[in-house]
Amino acid sequence: MENTDYNPDLPLDQELYTIEWSDIENTEIDYENYLNDIENFFREDFEHDIFE
Repeated sequence: MENTDYNPDLPLDQELYTIEWSDIENTEIDYENYLNDIENFFREDFEHDIFE
């Protein structure tokens, strides 16, 4: 499928989109924080559904 919205004449800031492998490799993931966010999301969604 061809993207018809693409304009090759638009300038692209290369530094803005550059990610170094070391940035990914050395990142520590905070799984506990992610789990808390997920729990809070579902809790709020559940409470929202009950009270409406």
